[in-house]
Amino acid sequence: MTDLDKLAKRLFKKIKWQDVPEQVGSDDLVDLLCDAIRMLFVISGRTFLFSEDMFIYDTEDEKRESPKYFNYDFEIDETEWILLVGQIEFYKTCRSNVDDLTSYTTDAMAVTHGDKPYKNLSNTIEGLENERNVVWTRMVRFNQLGVAG
Repeated sequence: MTDLDKLAKRLFKKIKWQDVPEQVGSDDLVDLLCDAIRMLFVISGRTFLFSEDMFIYDTEDEKRESPKYFNYDFEIDETEWILLVGQIEFYKTCRSNVDDLTSYTTDAMAVTHGDKPYKNLSNTIEGLENERNVVWTRMVRFNQLGVAG
């Protein structure tokens, strides 16, 4: 069984220095990881093994909206892939916050590098996607079966 809170703490350590317009809570991180888990089952061709019932909720914690556990034991490469996808989706959300920033020039002044946050986040995402692809190629039990990453 996968402890989603432990995984969310690992994800938080990887993204905690990124400025965000609003506070990111543990439920937000768990939701990103849940989406990454769903994506892993799809991309690895194991959709028939997946069920939403595999997400286990803590019924005693009334404030909690996200699941606490996932009823599946992931291999270490799968866990790393899930964390990378979680980071990518987090940074894509951050990027959407700055996607309207631009550089411009008027007769009176020039505002340059206004688009730098977007570009920097895009570079971060690209790097994480490359890492994710490397991890995927190491998951030969899936990608040797004709499943594309």
